[in-house]
Amino acid sequence: MWLRYVSGSWQETLPLTRAELFGDGVFETLHIYKGRILFASDHLRRLHQATLAIGLELPLRLESLFEQVEQVASSFLHARAKVILYRAGEGTYLPPTPWAEISLKVSSLSLTSFPFNNPQRLVKFPVPFLVDTPWSPYKTLSALGYVQASAYAQLHRCDDAIILSKEGFLAETSRANVFFWDGKVLHTPALRSGCIAGILRHHILRIARSEGIHVEEGLYPFSLLCSAEEVFTTNVIQGITPILGVHGEKQSFRTGNNTIAAFLARKLSEQLQV
Repeated sequence: MWLRYVSGSWQETLPLTRAELFGDGVFETLHIYKGRILFASDHLRRLHQATLAIGLELPLRLESLFEQVEQVASSFLHARAKVILYRAGEGTYLPPTPWAEISLKVSSLSLTSFPFNNPQRLVKFPVPFLVDTPWSPYKTLSALGYVQASAYAQLHRCDDAIILSKEGFLAETSRANVFFWDGKVLHTPALRSGCIAGILRHHILRIARSEGIHVEEGLYPFSLLCSAEEVFTTNVIQGITPILGVHGEKQSFRTGNNTIAAFLARKLSEQLQV
């Protein structure tokens, strides 16, 4: 029997899901733009790889799931859709079944500057915690570190927080991948830093290379980012977000229309026809 403490008394409630008990699941956050899922094939591929990584089996084809998501979101001009797949049953740490339950949330999205977002400020989260695992490239429900990093950013009146790997290398932010430009090379942390294999990260790497921009993926100290000319972050909801600076650091980064970030945003916009 499960009980929940409500208004001074214990009330019987439904059993918790494995999503709540163990974070035993994965999710995708989808950008619905004019009735279609942006980067749908990439999201499908990543979600399929994620289910393989944690041993989940779905009651329907992912293609059918995404078609149903678009149907549900068809009444929204712009929307954020969150698809959550979590293991069925309750059990203990030992998984009781490979079968997944599916939950979906769709909410209206206000777009003012997509795919080139307004500049933001970052702060470095002081606890390095990301590690490279078979499931680290995917969005799992075990997200306590990201929650703490996001709260830390708010505490310091910043928009987002930089997260480091356990070894102290630059990895990502609480909600986005990171890029920095040193005047010659566009850098982004390698997946072995423990960062998520972001959908927009993948597209920006492809666009940059196709435009003749020298791109490197590697393991970088935080200090290298702080000495960069430009820094920007990427995710499918906000697009490309220029970074003004990092809390506590003296370096300010270039922003505006004559930057690598702005150039890549224009190329992305052309491809998306937005």
